[in-house]
Amino acid sequence: MRCYICGLKREGKCTMVKKIIIGILAVVGGIFLVFGIIVGFFLVSDFKQEDKLETEIEGFWEMTYKLETLDYEEVYARANRVVTKDDYALVERAMKAYIWDIFENNIKILSLLADENISNVLSSENYAADGPDFPKTKEYIRHMRSEFQECKREHKELAAEDRMMSYVEKYDLDSYYLDFYRERMDIVRSWDSDGEFEGQIDILLDWMDSFETVISFLEENKGKWEIVNDYLTFEDDELTEQYEALLDGIFEDEAPEEEYEESYGEIPLDEEGTGLIQL
Repeated sequence: MRCYICGLKREGKCTMVKKIIIGILAVVGGIFLVFGIIVGFFLVSDFKQEDKLETEIEGFWEMTYKLETLDYEEVYARANRVVTKDDYALVERAMKAYIWDIFENNIKILSLLADENISNVLSSENYAADGPDFPKTKEYIRHMRSEFQECKREHKELAAEDRMMSYVEKYDLDSYYLDFYRERMDIVRSWDSDGEFEGQIDILLDWMDSFETVISFLEENKGKWEIVNDYLTFEDDELTEQYEALLDGIFEDEAPEEEYEESYGEIPLDEEGTGLIQL
């Protein structure tokens, strides 16, 4: 019987989950960078209501951007208050509702990634606890895939002009206010025009498929492997090589550390350097 241990090299590298989180956070931050363009529209206006709306929306953006100090209840309260009057109040409600839905969908993705179980699916601990048939693991993967698919669907819908305009068109407003809303929210709508954020979601969906393939392999070969003292062991070298090939398929698309640093800045090191497979 050949003993096989699988995990990322313990060289202080960030885990794949952490890299994806960093990538998504960086892209989410990009939403709020476009607000400087939005403000430019407001600043040329002499209307008091538009000035109030500028200040309110700018403050709302800033609250949703500061994820490290995010107070969800405070953001929710800000989203539901109205500081303008008459037709501008309706425009304000529409803008905040649209921005809120984008924010909430992005926060949902980050919340899913914060689930520690996502990095424990391919761990020896999980193999021992849920194998060899893996009923809980398979249900967990199905659930996470469904959640990520729903987030992707919502992301694409929010980027559609019809969806964007639906927030304001439900009010009986003059065309001036509709155009006022459209020219500002068009900038927000196009925040992921390069598809980078959607690409991150696709990576997560690919993960779920790969995790499912590995779990199915172990289920199909039950009785031919076991966990001994936190070591995954197979009864022959051929199964070991097949298992290793499956894991290589997961890790081979992992971008080099230099590429992540170029795109998102320096990657914080994991002090203990753990991998997806915990030993």
